[in-house]
Amino acid sequence: MASPFNQPAGAREFGAALEDDGLDADYSMIADYAEVDYYALLGLSQKPPPTDTEIRSAYRTLTLSFHPDKQPPHLREAAEHHFNRIQEAYNTLIDPNKRTVYDIRGAEGVKQEWGPLGAMGRGGEAQRQEVGVKAMSPDQFRRWFLKTMKERERKAIESLVSSRSAITLGVDASTAISVNEEDSDVTFHIPSPKLATYALAYNFKAPIFTPPFWSERADEDVQKEDADAETEQRDEDPEPVEVTLNASIAGKLVQPKQTVTVEYEDGAEGEESILLPKMLASQNITVGATVTPNMASLVGTKGLWSKSPFSLLKDSSVTVETLLLPTPTLKTNIIRAFQPVPGIKPFQVNASSIITRSLWETLPSFEVQVSKQIAERKIAVCTWSSGVLGWPGALLERFSSLGMGIQTAATSANETSSLQIGLISVPKVPANAIELDEEDEDEGLRYMLERQRRIDQAAESWQTHLQLSPAGGGLVLTYSRNLFSGTPADDPVKTEWSSEGYFPLPKMEQARAVRLEVSSIIGLNMSLSWSVKGVRRVGEHTRLGLGVGIAENGLIMTVSWSRLGQSINLPVTVCPAGEANHDAAVLATIFPWLAYCAVEFGYIRPRNRKKRRQAAARRHHELKKLIPQKREESQQAIELMTDQVQRRQAREEAQDGLVVTKAEYGYVPPTSKKPKPGFTDSRLIDVTIAVAARVDRGQLVIPQDILKFQIMGFHDPAPLLPKRLRIWYRFQGREHFVEAGDKEGIACPMRTHLISP
Repeated sequence: MASPFNQPAGAREFGAALEDDGLDADYSMIADYAEVDYYALLGLSQKPPPTDTEIRSAYRTLTLSFHPDKQPPHLREAAEHHFNRIQEAYNTLIDPNKRTVYDIRGAEGVKQEWGPLGAMGRGGEAQRQEVGVKAMSPDQFRRWFLKTMKERERKAIESLVSSRSAITLGVDASTAISVNEEDSDVTFHIPSPKLATYALAYNFKAPIFTPPFWSERADEDVQKEDADAETEQRDEDPEPVEVTLNASIAGKLVQPKQTVTVEYEDGAEGEESILLPKMLASQNITVGATVTPNMASLVGTKGLWSKSPFSLLKDSSVTVETLLLPTPTLKTNIIRAFQPVPGIKPFQVNASSIITRSLWETLPSFEVQVSKQIAERKIAVCTWSSGVLGWPGALLERFSSLGMGIQTAATSANETSSLQIGLISVPKVPANAIELDEEDEDEGLRYMLERQRRIDQAAESWQTHLQLSPAGGGLVLTYSRNLFSGTPADDPVKTEWSSEGYFPLPKMEQARAVRLEVSSIIGLNMSLSWSVKGVRRVGEHTRLGLGVGIAENGLIMTVSWSRLGQSINLPVTVCPAGEANHDAAVLATIFPWLAYCAVEFGYIRPRNRKKRRQAAARRHHELKKLIPQKREESQQAIELMTDQVQRRQAREEAQDGLVVTKAEYGYVPPTSKKPKPGFTDSRLIDVTIAVAARVDRGQLVIPQDILKFQIMGFHDPAPLLPKRLRIWYRFQGREHFVEAGDKEGIACPMRTHLISP
């Protein structure tokens, strides 16, 4: 029979048809075509995991057909090739540690981790373990391996993000928009921008020395636990103390003038002003540090620290912030969850104590925030700040040295108490998606899942806060969501390792959504200020944002750029405060938005779709070239298995058991719709012997998680296309038929497979 690939669409046409038909749209699964599936090779199911007895039994069964010493000379070379693959699969799956790594990272991961630079290789993490890897149970080894990989990844990420910095450059382009006060007409002009303000901020983590007796004490506590708990705590506990140093400066760019006396030729004298070079002027300079101690590892959890009130620190998060400039300040923050009534959602309490001035002048100020989840994805927040607290009058009368001076009273006049009540709605975490077959006719379920997918992609969130203080107050409203389909812009750098396993991120270029953020502040005098901002991911770690808003300084457009903790912000004043109105702000918002939509949907997304089609076409071309080689290998495997399979099928026939009469595998054109040109013909191969080889004691089981084209004797006749397996078999003298897709399992015999006479 002629190869069905003699009449396919061209490279570009194939990619376009593949995408238009929705055929195998998950491009991240393309890698599965190249890697050998050890479970499929041995005919085993990964879930539930096979026992050692099942692995040895499958290996012995295959060696009867593929051992080179049992083959005729003309088949010995082919048998040796298949036998080496079977032996490699057996050696990996029978070793519990190698099987764990294989389940997580595949065959290539096993080679890497047992290689020179791997965790199990020479000089790797396994040789530095206090508890030997060989002494671990499979579950203990899995936890150790995942933690080792997470630590390795964390070091790689920290090497990229060793510090954080932010640069803000304020640009004055207030001549860009003018508003006629009489008729409120908005006029746009060519601006003459100039740099007006600046702000720089920088912080980095620094190591700190901790006395040896602290860590020794923690080690003594750990040594009293069993070996499993010791290994887990050593892997998970952070450093006893984490210190972050930070500094910032903000101010204006000024150009001073100097008046000089000038003597002219006629002897007369006069004064002239000379512009000096521009300089940075600033009174806002801050230098400080944040200390985050891990109380459990720092002082231990035994003795005094296990008794009240010190036991409250056991499950608390403690931070100490110090500020040296401009005013020495000490802020201590403690966060802890309380559950006064069992069975209810706990309260999250965040208490802070702030010392800004000498304790002889004022008491420390306090801030307490209490939050509680009141419904699904809804959190209520209440924050109270004390402001400046003076000493009680009775103590002031008794101690004349206490109390605020005139300067302190003047500078603290605006530091009043405040109360803030708010409600927060956080985005819903998407659940695992339910996959439907292409020909599924349940339109109601399909519509419901599609609607839920759109809601999850939008990731809507909002906040509302009512703030009250003696100086005034206001209502703050914030709303954000993702616009357009694609990768959200607010997603953090996602790890490929977790406590559950390894989840490599797809490398294919994908469409990207825009994160829209709208915020407004309504004052008690009904004044309104608002801003609209859109953020889009433009690279793997890079985000670009554009915002427009009305504030005290006028109409401001902001351009932002951020990458791995580094950010640059450019607020541009396009209309002064006296002339800015909401009509000008709306126009300044609409024009950039229309320009972005034109670029996104007119250039970026068509280009990405073209790249995806080209990638699918290239991969299809690569896999197409492998078809003759894979076909030859599968035919050799079938020839090697034929004698053993025929004898086993004869025994089944004699016992009136399960006999496979015919089996075929490959692409079948869909019947629910008209296929595209080039996809109208079936592309099937005969796998009767390969399927019959899996019959054992009157039963045939092909697990759902097995890639069927990886089964011994199979190959892929239609790369990147959905394929089906059809089996005709006879059981107890009656004919049966079963058909299943690539993601479906098969179990025979079953009464539902019976062909009606």
